[in-house]
Amino acid sequence: MLLGILYIAAASFLFGVIPSGNNYVLLRGMEADCLLCYQTVTMVLGAACLLIVKKLSIKIPIKDILELFVLGAVGMGVTDYLLNLAYELLPVSTVVMLHFLYPAIVLIISCGVFHQGISIFSAGAVLLSIFGLVLVSDLQGGISLQGVIFALGSALSYAFFVTANQHGQVNRLPLMLKLFYMSLITMIIYLIKTGVSHHFSLPADLKTGAIAIGVVGLGSLLAFYLITAGIKQIGARKASFLNMLEPVAGVFLSVLIYRESFPLRSLIGCLCIIGSVLFIAFDGKGTAD
Repeated sequence: MLLGILYIAAASFLFGVIPSGNNYVLLRGMEADCLLCYQTVTMVLGAACLLIVKKLSIKIPIKDILELFVLGAVGMGVTDYLLNLAYELLPVSTVVMLHFLYPAIVLIISCGVFHQGISIFSAGAVLLSIFGLVLVSDLQGGISLQGVIFALGSALSYAFFVTANQHGQVNRLPLMLKLFYMSLITMIIYLIKTGVSHHFSLPADLKTGAIAIGVVGLGSLLAFYLITAGIKQIGARKASFLNMLEPVAGVFLSVLIYRESFPLRSLIGCLCIIGSVLFIAFDGKGTAD
């Protein structure tokens, strides 16, 4: 239980750090599609190297490959694609707020599909998390309906990814093998997309390349490994709410790195999110089977 919580907390911190690396590389002139190519290629090569070191074969049944391809394409590819579309139409904080409604969606799935039931702790966590996200987000200015749809779509696709990582048939496979195939299909999708759009380019300099590969690529591989391992330990429901530490980490990193302002409402919002995490951590329901 404790190990699973630590996995998700570490993954949330990494997912909070990676956008800073993304922003740096994008500001240096690289297109988002191209950056995603570097990210997924690094993830595939990194997973392959670890499989070789562990002497694990990549031979698995075709049906498992197809399931992993769907899991990777939806959970990684579609989620990232919809988030990028949403970022073009809405403030980043608004997109984050809408995307992180996914724990509530996971809770609904666990209750409606898997009949896990809901406790007072879970209900309180949902209310606290939504209230906290509203406080942290900047909702000023016009709201694009299309942007809202894209952001909510990313929440749905990621909720599918998190839930399937607990209940899917491929969960018997080693975690790194799962990540290899999930990253592989995402890599293929973005290589094709980048090739068609002619957006491929080399990093502007050595530092940009190091951040694209080290922070964004290897950081994503480690973050997805940790969150997948955490889901296996404590279940999708707990993991999704614990993952809400990600926007909290993102807020604090923005303050430290970019010297952004940190108003009182953001502090209260972060405390509400942390409170929702504690509610789920102490809830006895929704643990892994």
